[in-house]
Formats: sequence, C-alpha cells, structure tokens
Amino acid sequence: MSLTRRQILLRRLQGERRASRPGGRRQTDFEPNTGWRVVLAITLGIGVLDWITKAAIAFTIPLGEFVEVWQGRVAFWHVRNNAMILGLWDSLPLGGRKAIAVIAALLALLILFQIVGKGHRLPAERRWWAWTFVGLAFGGMLGNLGERVIHWGVTDYLSFRYGDLWLPPGNVADIALFLSIPLSLPVIFLELQARAQRGRGEATAVPAPHL
Repeated sequence: MSLTRRQILLRRLQGERRASRPGGRRQTDFEPNTGWRVVLAITLGIGVLDWITKAAIAFTIPLGEFVEVWQGRVAFWHVRNNAMILGLWDSLPLGGRKAIAVIAALLALLILFQIVGKGHRLPAERRWWAWTFVGLAFGGMLGNLGERVIHWGVTDYLSFRYGDLWLPPGNVADIALFLSIPLSLPVIFLELQARAQRGRGEATAVPAPHL
C-alpha cells in the first residue's frame, strides 16, 4: 500500500516505528490507537466544566469580590487574569502575550501528541497513565485558551488559605494542569522502562508490511 508523505508524517507523530529500524515494528503499531478517545473525553469534560464554573462565577459574584465558602479554608475570589500562567509577561503588550501563547500552545500540542503515540506502545494496563496525563494537560489548555480566544483574560475564582494568607485564585483548568505535572513522572518512568526492555530484546516485533 502506498502512502502519501502527509500520511507517513501523521503515523510518525502517532508513534509508529520505521520499518527500517532493527527488530521491525511492534504489534502495537498495527493496533488502533484508542487512547485518543479517552484523551478526548477527559479533555472535553474538563474544558466544559471549566467554562461552566467560570460563567457561573461571572454571573453571580462581582469582579473583585471575595466570598468565603468554607470558613478559613476555601473562598471564591473573582479576578480577571490578563497575564500568562503565574502572572508571567504581564508587562508585555497584548500582541506579544498572544504570540507567546500561540507558540507555547503549538509546542505543547506537538509534545502531547507524541506522548499519546508513545503511550500506545506501552502494555495495555499501563497506558492509562499516559492517557490521563495528556487528558488533564489538554483539558487545562482548552479551558484557559478557549476563554482567552474570547476576551484574552482568564477568570480566576478558587482560592485556598495557607496559614495566614489566601493563595492567588485559580480555576478548574489550572487544577487540571497542576495535577498533570506529577502524573508526568510515572509516564516518563514507564517510557524509560519500556526502552530498557526493548534494549534487552524483550519487545515483540512483527514483520513490517511494504509501504
């Protein structure tokens, strides 16, 4: 079967091995990558939940108002964050911040796309680590970037108390991105472990079809 350059590139991005590499291709290269369904479900779930909660806060709590919902522990603090994550590049013109956001989003998409392809090569019982990590990261990006498309700023409202201080507020998308960070560690470990096993010849290869 003859493939176009675009189809070959897409398969490479999804993690398919080249037939010319030693050992040929693994069995997973011939299996459908169903991880995208899980990733898409998590991504849309987080994105929609993030937008709904932001809309509810915008309609019920005036901008700048602080309301404790759990005395001394949790509060709704409605603010509009026009800067990047953690307040970075707040002094840059709007055009510069938009350019940084677009570049960062494209790089993140490329990396996460690769992780889904690499995760598909893991044993079935370990793939959910990769799917959950990418779903949380994509969901956080979708929530905040989706809002920035409308009015650039991001609605933050969820604040926790730490000692005598109330932490800067965040949102559902921020929580998803924060949770994805520690999940990246087992994903990296599992990939390194799989590479070590392949190096010892433990991976199963099958003959590659002619492309």
